[in-house]
Amino acid sequence: MNYSKFLRIILFFTQIITYSNIAYAGVWGKGELKLSKGTMEHLMMYLYGAGQPDYGYGKYKNKPTIFIVSKNGNWSYYQYCPHTQCIDADQPRAIKRCEKGSRGSPCYVMALKRRIVWKNGNKKLRIKKSLLKNPTNVALAIKQAGFYDGDIYKLAGIDYKSGQLIDEKIKKPKKIENKELEITDDFISQLKKLKKLLDEGVITEEEFSKLKKKILN
Repeated sequence: MNYSKFLRIILFFTQIITYSNIAYAGVWGKGELKLSKGTMEHLMMYLYGAGQPDYGYGKYKNKPTIFIVSKNGNWSYYQYCPHTQCIDADQPRAIKRCEKGSRGSPCYVMALKRRIVWKNGNKKLRIKKSLLKNPTNVALAIKQAGFYDGDIYKLAGIDYKSGQLIDEKIKKPKKIENKELEITDDFISQLKKLKKLLDEGVITEEEFSKLKKKILN
């Protein structure tokens, strides 16, 4: 192959890649985005790779490729790849699919694979596979990133194997619940005993204040 011809081919493909990156950058979302409860649950399904049961891909997890959401946060559309080898999603086409059901609200790219590309001024977010073991942590990460204002413990749970929603709600971590109950019960019990000693004249006001402060610390 002629060397100059080879350089022209390289330059041609470089221009295509550069043009694609510029075009794609324009379809990534930016600014404030607040997801509705339904869209939040849809995003959770996407991150877990929930497939379409009608096509036989609903029994196991797939590779998430692109998640599109309307600007008002009320509508979304996503694509996944059930195969070993996957190609990048056609972002403009996926946006058009979203806007068919968004009732006039423009749609933009929110996530590519498990990387959140929507820029809302907060720290960039990537959902690691290790985080998927606990859907509570996934929902909490999205909420802390500023994309959801609702109560994550009212969201539908996720089946880890298929990524599909289940009737059981996302639960608070048991360790946190037990720790809160233990601290609360301990405080109440000790303060009651301390107040009884004060009322019976066993300790003075000064001693009561010191012991109370010690318990609270």
